[in-house]
Amino acid sequence: MEIKRKLARAIVRWRYTIFVLAIICTVASGFSIRKTVINYDLNRYLSQETMTQRALKVMEKEFGSSEQLRMMFCDLDEESMGRVLAQLNSLPEVLLASHDPSENVRKAEGQTWQLVAITLNDCDTVMLVKELRAMFPDLPAYYTGGSAAAQLDVQNSVAAEIPQVMVISVIIVFLVLFLTSHAYLEPFIILFVLAISIIINMGTNFIFKDVSFITFSVCAILQLALSIDYAIMLLHAYDACLAETRVPAEALTEALTECFTRITSSAITTAAGLLSLLFMSFTIGFDIGIVLSKGIMISMLTVFLVTPSVILLMQKPLQKTRHKSIRFGGEYLAGFIYRYRRPAAALLFIIVLAGAWMNTQNRYTFTEQGGSAGSETDKINSIFGVSQPLVLLVPGKDSDEDFEKQKDLSDRLLELKKSDGEPLINNIAAMVTTGKEALKYYTATDVADMLGIPSPVVSLFFYTRGLEKEVRADRLLALAGSFAGENEQIAVLTEQLETAKNAFCGPEYARMVLDINFFPYDPDFNENMEAVLAAAEDFYGKDFYMTGIPMSSYDIGNAFKGDLMKVNMITFLAILLIVILSFRSWKVPALLVFVIEGAIWVTMGISRIKGESIFFISYLICVAMQMGATIDYGILLCDHYRTARSRGIMVPEALSLAVKKALPTILSSGTILITAGYIIGRRCSVFYISNIGLLISRGASVSVVFVLTLLPALLSIFDQYIFIQK
Repeated sequence: MEIKRKLARAIVRWRYTIFVLAIICTVASGFSIRKTVINYDLNRYLSQETMTQRALKVMEKEFGSSEQLRMMFCDLDEESMGRVLAQLNSLPEVLLASHDPSENVRKAEGQTWQLVAITLNDCDTVMLVKELRAMFPDLPAYYTGGSAAAQLDVQNSVAAEIPQVMVISVIIVFLVLFLTSHAYLEPFIILFVLAISIIINMGTNFIFKDVSFITFSVCAILQLALSIDYAIMLLHAYDACLAETRVPAEALTEALTECFTRITSSAITTAAGLLSLLFMSFTIGFDIGIVLSKGIMISMLTVFLVTPSVILLMQKPLQKTRHKSIRFGGEYLAGFIYRYRRPAAALLFIIVLAGAWMNTQNRYTFTEQGGSAGSETDKINSIFGVSQPLVLLVPGKDSDEDFEKQKDLSDRLLELKKSDGEPLINNIAAMVTTGKEALKYYTATDVADMLGIPSPVVSLFFYTRGLEKEVRADRLLALAGSFAGENEQIAVLTEQLETAKNAFCGPEYARMVLDINFFPYDPDFNENMEAVLAAAEDFYGKDFYMTGIPMSSYDIGNAFKGDLMKVNMITFLAILLIVILSFRSWKVPALLVFVIEGAIWVTMGISRIKGESIFFISYLICVAMQMGATIDYGILLCDHYRTARSRGIMVPEALSLAVKKALPTILSSGTILITAGYIIGRRCSVFYISNIGLLISRGASVSVVFVLTLLPALLSIFDQYIFIQK
């Protein structure tokens, strides 16, 4: 206690120097925010050992690009479509733009829609999408979709929506603080101090290579929601101490001393929960965990170091704006819980067990289900269906044997069936399918008939060139230019051949693009992927590569079980250890961890009741955050209860006092976390971000209910075993 008091006195004594340094750091951080690089490619967070990452490296080496786009046009006649294709194919970034009139035409909304598939060269795909979307201003309607287009849509959505979400969140936070404060000026002080910590955290993110768009989008809001209770605790403690001492500096010293353990325990448990994400094999967990845990520790230091100077600077306005605080009736809630503690605990225990069972029945999804609402990609998907091609790379050069093997594999893949009898693969684009005309064999007579040249002349040409009786078309075209001169037909065929070879034939590997008929969120997705992988393995052993959204989803799904176990165990053990050290006992921490773990089970069990699939990132983040952050509420209530019991206060009165003191902070912080998550979920059109927000909001709601009901019931029931009075 003496060390805490010395630290508190030093902070109060040097408050103005600390305040000036904090302002300097804030200004510098504000300028450095723009230095942070934001990454929108989630594939980059896959382990380097996964099939997806290994395939991307081979793809880059062999073909330079794996990007594909889709463009959808409205009511184009044949001439207009030809002109559009010519303009697209003239772009240096475009390897091939093609339209199949027999397959890629749909009737919808009283109009005829035509789809163009585009394969790209190495280029800045996002800039190309911007160019394509402005390329045909005279056409009535057209849309550009695909992974690069979706990335641009995400960038635009984040830029437009996150500032709105932040403004709405701050307004709600202000209203909640205004209603629960002891002075009208308190909300301004709290928001000012936390704004400093948020700016410093965001401004120091440039030390990392980059941060994901998910982290960048939710970091500031969640930092505010997760750490606001630190400032609330300190201000409430200061008000209580000031009522006793009447001397602001002394009251602040006492408040800092009193809150040191509570706030540091809360911050460390929250950070520990978030840091458990660092052990995910899908390294976006590292990204989110390190940035948010850094923010939590900065918030803790800012509350300790900056709040005292602001309070003392604003002491007179604080006193003038004091008002009666709302009575939350914590004593009545505590009395009700104490009276019905055994049936209440039994009922809630049954609910926890049901939640634990339902949690084991949950289904998880590893990719976005559909596109972002209202995006151009979503518009194309609504008419032509979702396109999630698999790219298969197999060994192969230019021999007939290689092409024959690819043809056999293609036939095998097209024969694969789903459990309902539908084909697994709709279509395969490869040299042996799309470019199969270039692999046909022609005799001298065939060539003579095609070019209108006498057959003996062509036969002589074959003989002088040492050709066999039949020659493959691609090899024949390479020689035909010198024989037929400026023949337009040969020039066109030669160009088509070169395009096909560039698209499908690399130096060592051939590329096959599979148009699949199943999706990562299908119940039998794993079985379908394994059937495709097994077919490729039958022909090429382990010497093949596969990439695409379905493959990355399969890789993530395989890693998820291990990540799930690691995150749960590390979070559980780390927080249990921290709370044990704080309480110097294992009994109260065991109760606390059980209550919050039960809240997590119920949170996830609700998804099973609603029939929802849980996005895996949302699950892991929510588990880490719910365990690490909402356990703070339990620590606060238990600390007040322990203090009351140590003074000899009987169980009913101690419970009433603990709930009464903890309730304003729990309701303030909990309401803010619940509403912040809900706003993120409802205002963001980006699936990954909105899903995280909604699950956090639900989890915080369940945790608040459990801390205010189940925890008091268990404390009163097991009091004689936990708090042995001397």
